[in-house]
Amino acid sequence: MSFCPNCGRQVPDGAVCNCQSIVPKQKNKFIVPVIAGVAVVAVAIGVSNVAGAGYKKPVRDLVKAINKCDTKKLLSVVIPESQLKEIKKEAKDSIIDWDALLDKMDEALEKEMKELEDDYGKNVKYSAKIVNKKKVKGDDLEDIQEEYDDTYDAEVKKAYKLKVEMSIQGKKDKDSEKISVYVVKVKGDGWKIYDFDSNAGIFDFDLDDIFDYSFF
Repeated sequence: MSFCPNCGRQVPDGAVCNCQSIVPKQKNKFIVPVIAGVAVVAVAIGVSNVAGAGYKKPVRDLVKAINKCDTKKLLSVVIPESQLKEIKKEAKDSIIDWDALLDKMDEALEKEMKELEDDYGKNVKYSAKIVNKKKVKGDDLEDIQEEYDDTYDAEVKKAYKLKVEMSIQGKKDKDSEKISVYVVKVKGDGWKIYDFDSNAGIFDFDLDDIFDYSFF
């Protein structure tokens, strides 16, 4: 089978297409490279879109981690990998059972989610929708960069302030609010949650309390 070079329809070799264009057999060899080229472009566009939306990933991962009461995932959303390794090392050197510690933090999150059932009913879940983003620049960016350098010995390449519509829903009720979430791109480690301001609304989580590991 061949393809008509004029209209692109598939026709038997040597046959005349309805558009009256005769398709020589030797033209077949160009079809695969052209299709492959189109596929490569399509994939490249898709990858570009995913890469460009990388700042959204930590927000999605944050919500998933809280819904699943997964402290390990929660830590990875906020703390650079290199620093997490140091924290684990400090825990080991201090004879702290890292897995047991994570289990206790998971239990604390489970308790928080369970208490929400009083207001929203069973199967409480959070969801998030990014409605706006603003690039952090100037002194604000420098402050974040300095803090990451001091706290995590990590380099921040860029940062966004996101306006996120956070929703919570159970079998009995649902609610939503808009919060500000700061995300940063850490060199060699991708996008992380830097901070968020929920005004103590439905998304009443304090990162400082969750990630205070000074007792190590």
